[in-house]
Formats: sequence, structure tokens, C-alpha cells
Amino acid sequence: MDDADRAGNRPPEGQPGGDVDERRYRRHQRQHQHHHQHQRGRRYQHQHHHQHQQRQHRQHHQQQRQHRQYQRQQRCSHCTYPIADEPVQGTDDTAGPFCSEACRDAAAADEIVRDDGYKRFTTGVEPLETLVPRGVPSDAFVLLTGDEGTRRTELTTELVWRALTRGEPAVIVAFNDPPIAVLERFFALDWNPLPYLEMDRLRIVDCFTHRLEDRDAFENTRNDWGRFVGDVAEDAVVAVRDPSDVREVANALDRALDDLEMTETGVVVLDSIDEIDTLVQDRLIHNFVTDVRATVCKARFVPMFASATTSGDRAYPIDDEYVFDGIVDFRLADDVIPETRLTQLGVRKLVGAQFVPQWETYAVSPGRGLFTFDPETESTDVFTRID
Repeated sequence: MDDADRAGNRPPEGQPGGDVDERRYRRHQRQHQHHHQHQRGRRYQHQHHHQHQQRQHRQHHQQQRQHRQYQRQQRCSHCTYPIADEPVQGTDDTAGPFCSEACRDAAAADEIVRDDGYKRFTTGVEPLETLVPRGVPSDAFVLLTGDEGTRRTELTTELVWRALTRGEPAVIVAFNDPPIAVLERFFALDWNPLPYLEMDRLRIVDCFTHRLEDRDAFENTRNDWGRFVGDVAEDAVVAVRDPSDVREVANALDRALDDLEMTETGVVVLDSIDEIDTLVQDRLIHNFVTDVRATVCKARFVPMFASATTSGDRAYPIDDEYVFDGIVDFRLADDVIPETRLTQLGVRKLVGAQFVPQWETYAVSPGRGLFTFDPETESTDVFTRID
């Protein structure tokens, strides 16, 4: 700064050069003040950024510590769940640690729970495996709901087929079709259920045949193939004489489960709740769902899947969706690919399990069942090679 610009050396106003020097001095002061404010702002931003990085760093290390603690957390040798407090040590006959004395005593009595086997159900159906990669809880009652034409029947058929081929039993509660037609669904998908009928691994709770006005005429009009399949399946059919009596239906289901010794294994499918709606009042449907959910899913740890239609203005018969542990929505999508109607499914709700919150586009192929594909890149190719 020149000596003439310093406060003590400025020419007085009104003297020669005074006005010019005064303006120069004020301009310099404004520039100096602006520069000081700018520097102060940069220091504040730098300090704020540094503090933000420190917070993120602390949060990251805290998450890592929690994750390491969770991984190091001991699990009970009996129930396999994490030990929340001090572990209960085992005895000479039972290796610990245990989460509780109850688990220690159960282990000593050889009441060993299978390692996580009963807690998850692997569906084997590709779209569901994609959306629920860790499996469906084995005590879940799942509603399959959506538009007509979305292949829900093929999905329930595949759920049964995958269980049978894993060596597990299965029960089909059939309201829509007679037992022969139920078995034809497997043949249509190029799957043969006859060996599993002979192995006594499959039951069909028949809630259809006794609704016919002339049952004898129906049976007499079957062709040779129908009579052959009917004879093979005869011992696997549990007849319900009055399907409008939901208590009788529930009792027939219990008999089928007892025959197959189904506890912590297998699957039950119900096709469909729409047909129950035509037979009984809404409150009875509600009671039926809550009863079988308790006696089949919660008591036996056997998952159950039921289908229902909600296309157009038609609403699902039970307004209380909370009675279901899971809801899988099905829809026809017209806006993904021009001039193409695609089928999609998505998990809306599944208590006790993580799921991917997105829609999966799928198709059905004989021998393969339901499979997913990318509609943006594979649509034409998929539908030209399906059969």
C-alpha cells in the first residue's frame, strides 16, 4: 500500500488529489473486506467438510464393529439362534454353548432341531427365488393374487412339483377342478406325477367332484386315459362331501397332512379362494384362512399358498389382508414393450423374510416351469422358443 493511501497520509478532502485518493482508499477497503469474507467462507466450508468426513468415518467404523460383533456372536447349539446374554454351558453329554437351559435340556434329551431346515422353504420357482433369495419362512401362509391370465395355476403346480422332486410331500386343495384335471396340469408342463402317486407322496383334497349334480355321469364319460389316471390317483384323493362346510374342508386337510406325516416338510397349495367365495360367506372364509394358517403353517411349519383373482373391479373376498403372512401380486403389463402383453409378479409383503422390491417379468415353458427374462432384450427370442 502506498504511503498516500494510509489513513494518516491521505490528502484532506477538498485539496488537490483528495477526492481521487479517497475513492481509491474506499475501493481498496471494499476489496480487502470482500477478500477477507471469501477466505473466511472457504475456511468454514473446509472445516464443515472435514467434520462431515470425520462423522462418516466414525459411522463406518461403528458399522464395521457391529458387523464383526454380530459375526462373532455365538449361536445356540440347539435352536441355532444367536445367544443374547451369557451362554449356558453344556454338560458332559451335550456340547454347548446354549442360549437357555431349555435348549440345553432339549439337547440332552436328543430333541435336536434341524439346522435351520424348518425355518426356510426353498420354492424352486425361478421368479420367487430371484425376489426372495433366502427362502420363504416355513410357517408362512402366502396369497397369490392378481389378474386373470397371469399363470398363477402354473406357479402353484410348480411349487408342488419342486417339493416332490426334492423328496418332500405335498397337498393340493382343489376347488376349481376334479383330481384328474389337477394332475393334467403337471402333464401339460411335461412333468409326470404318477411315480409320486405310487410313492404315496401326494394328496389331493377333492372339493370339486361332490359339487357336480351327476357325479356318476361325470365318471362314466371319462376316456381311457382319464380312467387310467383316476385309478392311479384313487388312494391319493381325500373326498370332501360338502365343500361349503369349511370345517369339513379343514378336517380333510388335516387328514391328508397326517397321512403324509407332514411336519416341517412339504407344501400345501389351495386353488382357489375364489371358489370358496362362491360357496360360503365372507366371515366363514376369514375363519377358514385363520384356522388353517394356525393349524398348518404355525403348528406344523408347513408353508401354504392360496390363489385369488382381483382383476377389473373384482376385489379379493377377504378385506383383512393382515391374515396372510405374505402377498405376491401378479399383473399383465402392457406398457413395457409396445404391442406385447407381459406377465409380471412382485412381492408386496412377506413377514419374517427379506425380499427384492421390484417386478419380475416371467414366462412359462414345459419342462422348465416359470422363468424370468429381460423384456428389453429377450422378449421376442423368449416367446419364439418357448415350446
